[in-house]
Amino acid sequence: MKITIVIHSLGGGGAERAAVLLAQGLVAKKHQVSFITLSGQEFDFYHLPKNIPRIALKVIGSSANLLQAVQNNLQRLQSLRRAIDSCQPDVVISFLDKTNVLTLIACLGSKYPLVVSEQNDPTQNDIGRIWNFLRRLVYPFATTVVSCSQGVNRNWNWLNSQQKAVIYNPLAVKTSELEAVSIELDPNQKKVVAMGRLTSQKGFDLLLKAFGMINTKFSDWQLIILGEGEQRKQLEQLIQELGIEQQVMIPGLVSNPFPILKHSDLFGLSSRYEGFGNVIIEAMACGLPVISTDCPSGPGEIITSGDNGILVPNQEKDSLAKAMADLMSNPERRQEISAKAYLALSKFEIDVIVNQWEELFTKMIN
Repeated sequence: MKITIVIHSLGGGGAERAAVLLAQGLVAKKHQVSFITLSGQEFDFYHLPKNIPRIALKVIGSSANLLQAVQNNLQRLQSLRRAIDSCQPDVVISFLDKTNVLTLIACLGSKYPLVVSEQNDPTQNDIGRIWNFLRRLVYPFATTVVSCSQGVNRNWNWLNSQQKAVIYNPLAVKTSELEAVSIELDPNQKKVVAMGRLTSQKGFDLLLKAFGMINTKFSDWQLIILGEGEQRKQLEQLIQELGIEQQVMIPGLVSNPFPILKHSDLFGLSSRYEGFGNVIIEAMACGLPVISTDCPSGPGEIITSGDNGILVPNQEKDSLAKAMADLMSNPERRQEISAKAYLALSKFEIDVIVNQWEELFTKMIN
């Protein structure tokens, strides 16, 4: 089957990684996969293997006014439709909200079955009044709207139930990715690690405040936050205000975070909201016990609290600090949770997820 995947860019986000992993999994099952990105290659963080052709449209950019925005989006639609036509796919899969809207409009009147993949909670991730209106207008034209969690799926109650599906994002951590550590780690300190874009959504301010409540008791621990984003300066200032700069590292975006996860002792997810929470299953696969906020979508579908991880009330730094302290002081409990977490990962394995996508394609085309 010929499958074309459309996404804004191959930047360093969870949706982008999920799209690349899906493409690789489909190719392994002998499908022909092509990639279309609205951005150019200068925005790439993830890279496609040579057997997956990619068209980089280079049509992203800001607009000075409404008229220019309309003109720019018309250009994007024309370029996108030409690119899709050139691939002659049996199925088109689009990732991420605004790109989903553009892809649906570009494919109106075409013969292509079209799946849109929703990767975030639309009640929390505001894409703007006009884009929300367009999403509600054009999503009924999608063959299927695939959500990355049941929590996200609950938001499409205005769509036909036959039009909706839930397929979790795939897990694929290769043994080769667990080897060389890309940053210098202090072997004498135990490590809490977190990972994600440095934005309000990810709640790293809450994590820092929670760590600042317990750091003096755990002077042999450090907190490592992997990622980059618009809140770096604010977070660095907060670290100084809390007086925890000797125990916190923010080394930036790391191309291969898995060796760092493998050499750490505890993973913390402090997000205010998520679509799924890819980093949770990646941390579990690296043998880490996970503490996560119980935000509306994602973590509660992965973690059974007290069994294969710990869930704490959303945006409550006191609860987060207590949960961290409990596990940081109890190595046997950390080991017990990580062992159970590893056993819970089978439903997220790449082969399982690709099979679910193939079943969906069969239903769509037949």
